[in-house]
Amino acid sequence: MPEDNKSVSVKSGSDNDKLMGILAYMGLLVIVPIVAGGDSKFVKYHANQGLVNVLLWVAIFIINIILAFIPFVGFITLFTWVLYFVPIIFAILGIVNVVNNEQKPLPIIGEIQIIK
Repeated sequence: MPEDNKSVSVKSGSDNDKLMGILAYMGLLVIVPIVAGGDSKFVKYHANQGLVNVLLWVAIFIINIILAFIPFVGFITLFTWVLYFVPIIFAILGIVNVVNNEQKPLPIIGEIQIIK
């Protein structure tokens, strides 16, 4: 695979690793692969990506709430609701990567590492 793509194709040990990888992108279910993922680097990678994606969603939510209470700026929240589609798109991309046995970083947030 090309280096500029930063995609790593791996053999994911088992169907359980794929299941855990998919759960990592299902919102708060990211807790399951974090706790029960074991030592699988594949699961840890996707659990990290899923956790960062959940934190992105939480940040968007908090920003929307704060902006809603600021006079003359609250109307902007009508447009920021579109931002909620970003984590959904990232989750879909992450699930596609799991199904294809790839450890490919998500756009924009993919380089952030919380779980090591």
